[in-house]
Amino acid sequence: AYEIGVRLVGSEMCIRDSVIPHHNGKKLLFECLESLFSNTSIQNFETIVVDNLSTDNSADQAKENFPQIKLLKADSNLGYSGGCNFGAKSAKGEYIIFLNNDTLHTNNWIEELISFLDNNPHAGAAQPKILNAINKDTFDYAGGAGGYIDKYCFPFVRGRLFNTLEKDSNQYDNAKKIFWASGAAFIIRRKLLIELNYFDNIYFAYMEEIDLCWRLQAMGWGIWNVPTSKIYHYGKQTIKENSFKSHYLNHRNSWILFIKNSPSFEKGFMIIKRFILDQMAVVYSIFTFDDNRLLAIFASHIWLILNLRLLINTRLNNHLRHLSLIHISEPTRRTPISYAVFCLK
Repeated sequence: AYEIGVRLVGSEMCIRDSVIPHHNGKKLLFECLESLFSNTSIQNFETIVVDNLSTDNSADQAKENFPQIKLLKADSNLGYSGGCNFGAKSAKGEYIIFLNNDTLHTNNWIEELISFLDNNPHAGAAQPKILNAINKDTFDYAGGAGGYIDKYCFPFVRGRLFNTLEKDSNQYDNAKKIFWASGAAFIIRRKLLIELNYFDNIYFAYMEEIDLCWRLQAMGWGIWNVPTSKIYHYGKQTIKENSFKSHYLNHRNSWILFIKNSPSFEKGFMIIKRFILDQMAVVYSIFTFDDNRLLAIFASHIWLILNLRLLINTRLNNHLRHLSLIHISEPTRRTPISYAVFCLK
């Protein structure tokens, strides 16, 4: 995958290119960089591209065509979380922006995010309005107008219900506090990222930004959707939709998020309920002949069993797992809907 970062005169942003392991993708990366430079008026900034062991020479070609970028090369595919961390650790400024390489941008979208954080010292991170890059009047599947989560750690976003994406009719055009900002594009204060010890590499891809935002809120900082900043996102360009890997990482990482961060398991009853919900997904996969999903659920459970000690230690070492469940989802009591949305990914 690639990471793209922006170094400003007074601040530096790391804009990453890919939410998931993405070794190749010249066309996407070139379009992203061209759009980025065309829609940013800030002077003296630096763009960081982190190549996660691509095989198509696309990162080197990007450096030839966009000599102003800073190219960092990883020795292995670090995934989204590892790639973000690799790029962010070379940043020096006040802010960092993480950005997927399958995004297109509107004029001054970065400036709007910076202005929001400058004027709202209680805000630790923020995302733009994220619309679909193909149907540009429709919200994006992954980010929309900001993310929420229920107490079982099933995420959902404003602008999408199940697989139905809402048209953008300015219904979410007020800045609003959210639970998590999409990894497709968001800004964070660099000092907070360092204090949080960056993304957790256990996730590799999917939900690491939710984990980061959860911990950020546990420190008392707010996360916001800023609709005056707008980008477009293609989505599902690296790990394909309905693939085994997509389902596997979604189910596995949802459990990791739950075990690591949930402030209470309700004496174990929440774990039992979550497992029952997974069995419902198994039944759904059987009736829809979805072998990829079925195998992925079982594979994720095997990983959880084999790595139980790691998961326990991850939870014990997370000293920020005290965020009240009251603040997790909006609206509340949305588990059946959000789980259905999650299973349809």
